[in-house]
Amino acid sequence: MAFKKNKFEITLFLIFTIFIYVGCKKSKPLDIDISYKLPIDVPINASQEELAKFAWQEFFALNWKSSWEKDNLRTKPDTKWNYKTDNGDNFLSVWETYIHRSELRPANGKRTKDLSKGKPYYTFVDSTTVNTMNPIELNKYWNLLDEDNEIGSAYVFAHKNKFEVLYAAKTNLIEYNYLKKYFPTDSELYKAVDKSTDSTSFRKRLKELSLKQMCDSDLNSIDGYVCLPCSKDSQNEGAIEIKLAFRELDPLKDDVSRYIVKEVVYFKESVVNNQKYSNAFTKQFALIGMHIIRKTKNHPTFIFASWEQIDERNKNTQTIGIDAVSVNGKEYTDVDPHRLNPVIERVIPETIQKINKNVHNKLIKNNNKSKWQYYQLIGVQGKPIDYKDRNSDNNYFMANYVIESDLKLTNFHGSFGDPFNTKIKNIISNGKEFNMGGCMGCHGQGQTTFGTDFSFLLDSGAGKPVIRPDSYQTYQEAITEAQKNEIEEIIKELEKQ
Repeated sequence: MAFKKNKFEITLFLIFTIFIYVGCKKSKPLDIDISYKLPIDVPINASQEELAKFAWQEFFALNWKSSWEKDNLRTKPDTKWNYKTDNGDNFLSVWETYIHRSELRPANGKRTKDLSKGKPYYTFVDSTTVNTMNPIELNKYWNLLDEDNEIGSAYVFAHKNKFEVLYAAKTNLIEYNYLKKYFPTDSELYKAVDKSTDSTSFRKRLKELSLKQMCDSDLNSIDGYVCLPCSKDSQNEGAIEIKLAFRELDPLKDDVSRYIVKEVVYFKESVVNNQKYSNAFTKQFALIGMHIIRKTKNHPTFIFASWEQIDERNKNTQTIGIDAVSVNGKEYTDVDPHRLNPVIERVIPETIQKINKNVHNKLIKNNNKSKWQYYQLIGVQGKPIDYKDRNSDNNYFMANYVIESDLKLTNFHGSFGDPFNTKIKNIISNGKEFNMGGCMGCHGQGQTTFGTDFSFLLDSGAGKPVIRPDSYQTYQEAITEAQKNEIEEIIKELEKQ
């Protein structure tokens, strides 16, 4: 009997041990490789944890040291560089060498340059008034900040009214070379866009495409439609676009050791003999926000990932609405929607918080001076979902605190003209239509309305090609500009009547 009892106890012990082992193995967080290698893709039904791992690996690959100083090549990493011995900003990062929007859409409307190597090459349509009063050699600088607002929706200021946030948009070489091959001139690009303006037939065509067909870049483009390449393997990274947010630091209120700091070019306006000029200046600015969006084989509606510098939510950020937004009949304009109902609470999902902590711990262990430890992933969107299913994904209303901070963009799930409309289907994927929110829903208008495959850089709208860079404004200048825009909108409405 004693033998049977002991055997039974041993068996129970083994079962318990195996159960504990399996349980611990399942709960172990995914290890994230910190390297220069871009991840390829994630499963179609990827978990939030898998998407977050993918996003962080993109962040490290793009923030890796560039090889440009060694080989003059753009968008390539220095594979010999070691992040464990560098702090994160005293070198040229891979993303800095990406293709600026004014290079993707040159002023003459012709993509002829080889941008795989050499210095950047910025051009503006209004060339006689840009950088002419106090000319500097723009092509010496990688970070040209030519946007001063959240895609025409709002101006943002840190420390309430002290430093305006400036922006830049860039793409990888894959996207530039795709345009150069299939739409080398803007006139050819606009033909493709115009071909997509018949929403009925174009939407029908989109609904007939499988995920694979949404990635058939060559076939779609030969047929005259914009279809950016998908990431397929280590040799085909797919189209990547990034949005960057920068601001000046206050030496009394900001800790410079916690920010990636870069030399940037910004512009200030002056008026001489009734002529407005955009004058270029250089200064040290801090990177405070970053978007990476990427088209992959399993996710041809792009994977959207967003980071914030971890201190920015405590910097008394103020938003000035450029256009008025109505919610339940009440109009909001020059207010701070960071604390205004019904703005979605900006809580980083718990799963992503855990992965952020895991990443930060690994960074601190390997290099406690790394600036990367002060940036947090705030959300990542993979597969589109419909508004009615929004509670199944706590990234549905994904918005960055300094890139989509205004009322319209924080709550976005419709169209630019009607941002809160739950009936508008702004994305089509694998034969289904979705009323998607956040970054993906917003960019979905590029797919379903503009015919530019989730990109806001390829359409014929304002600022493409870049006529002149936006001005770095004071708080009062931004208020005045916003009010001027509101008055112009009122006049347009009156003229319609």
